Amino acid sequence: MTRLAVPSRPRSPLDEVRQALERVEMRLANLRGSGADGVEVLLLLDQVADRLEELEAAGADVRAERGRLESAWQGLQRKARLFLREVGPALRAERERRTVGPLRPWWWLDEAYGRAQRRALGRGLLVALAVVATVAVGWLAYERFLAPPPQVRQALRHAAWGQERMEAGDLAGALAKFEAAARLTPDDPEMVLWVGVLRQKLGDEEGAQAAYGVARCLGLSEKEFLLRRGTLFLEAGDLEAARADAEAAIELDPRWGYGFYLRASVEAAAGEIGAAVADYRRAADLAHIAGDTQLEAAARAQMALFLFYPER
Repeated sequence: MTRLAVPSRPRSPLDEVRQALERVEMRLANLRGSGADGVEVLLLLDQVADRLEELEAAGADVRAERGRLESAWQGLQRKARLFLREVGPALRAERERRTVGPLRPWWWLDEAYGRAQRRALGRGLLVALAVVATVAVGWLAYERFLAPPPQVRQALRHAAWGQERMEAGDLAGALAKFEAAARLTPDDPEMVLWVGVLRQKLGDEEGAQAAYGVARCLGLSEKEFLLRRGTLFLEAGDLEAARADAEAAIELDPRWGYGFYLRASVEAAAGEIGAAVADYRRAADLAHIAGDTQLEAAARAQMALFLFYPER
């Protein structure tokens, strides 16, 4: 088999950026078992961001690389639970050592995650598809994550095991783990929704509907319920069910950008790139009108990714 020669060093500043992005993407794909070494992801993100700023100042067109950086950051946020479980206290220790200049948002991922968990457990608020970290969360959210109640820590472990069983194709095993997590954190709609989604995939329609009924009573509006359930269907690989929830959310509120974002994500997973880009654009436009900068940034980043890398 012919082996392709790979240059040992980047041929240009952009090549250097692209190689660093490839290392980020590889790291994100192999977080499990990385331990404290996972913190390297944040160092690489800093390296890419610094280099892009220099290239932009020099007049280079780095829109494609910006899109990849934003996509990597979103991917890290989606894997926040796994990432933080792996790196543990190493994140805080590394952050405290970095005393020169302001830190970028990914260095505060633990605080953003802690805030999201408090909201989910306390009030059942909607967790967005992409969580943007902010320094203003403060030490209280950080301590909340480091030392949550024992039942919450155990629920997170059950959920992580459930994800592993689902990825291995053991839906019954995954259901048992998420049911255990839901018993420990009955106010967390995500755990209950996982129970419903897995029961439905196993053919237990009655059990699924019972779980969905519980989730609806945890403070979710109907469109929020559809978004969160559809997102879990998408994660579980059930594109048809995820698309149905996206369509229902759009019909319920055609001015709500999240419904279009979910449908675009389903279309992207199905390889319908043209339709996905159109729906991401619609989500971004609606988010702009609503003043939702978080959703607008996420949607435009996904548009850029597919516009510049259509084969993906």
